[in-house]
Amino acid sequence: MKRDFLEGLKLDKDTIDTIMAEHGKTVEGHKTSQTALQKQLSDVQDALKKFDGVEPEKMTGEIAKLQADLQTKEADFAQQLAARDFDSLLNERIAGARGRNAKAIKSLLDAEKLRGSQNLKEDIAAALKALQESDAYLFEETKPGVQVSTGGQHSQEKPGEIDPFDAACAMYEKKK
Repeated sequence: MKRDFLEGLKLDKDTIDTIMAEHGKTVEGHKTSQTALQKQLSDVQDALKKFDGVEPEKMTGEIAKLQADLQTKEADFAQQLAARDFDSLLNERIAGARGRNAKAIKSLLDAEKLRGSQNLKEDIAAALKALQESDAYLFEETKPGVQVSTGGQHSQEKPGEIDPFDAACAMYEKKK
């Protein structure tokens, strides 16, 4: 808005000054808003420049390749865990069967057949039992435990019986 336009409307000077002051506030508000919008536009354009030269198709292909690699690594890790668990179980069962040489025993077992078994524990036990029968030298013999007698009488106390030692101590305490 121009002062000449308002003077042409035959308004007095005070009214024109008031209208021009209000118009100036409005114009300044718009200028501030315009500056802020230009700043935002500049920031967005700078952010878009970071993506200059990026091909979305190439990125999609790279993402698919990375996902496939991740799935492969997860499958390998699962296989390693299964092999470790199998070896641990087999070693545990060989030790439980009192095997003398775990490496020799493992070489005589059909490990691949056992790995694919649905009833792993039972099949390992059956394979070890069969090996104990055919190659007993690979396992320690189970001998009954040796009992040593100290010459005294040892018995288990039955409920309701009074221990003679406890009875003697009780009598001694009463005499005091």
